[in-house]
Amino acid sequence: MLNKIIRIAVTNRLTVLIATGVLMLVGIFALMRSDVDIFPDLNAPVVTVMTEAPGFTPEEVENSISY
Repeated sequence: MLNKIIRIAVTNRLTVLIATGVLMLVGIFALMRSDVDIFPDLNAPVVTVMTEAPGFTPEEVENSISY
């Protein structure tokens, strides 16, 4: 099987070179159009919660209600 593929590739050199060139151009075109971010966002999302609880200390509100 592998020998047959090699034999076809050697006898049809021009076809293999053209196919390789077309695949390279398609790959370059796809690379240019892709939205790849080199530096991803490493910050964790931050949420601010405002809680009112009359009569509780700030630690009690954070531990009991906001958590």
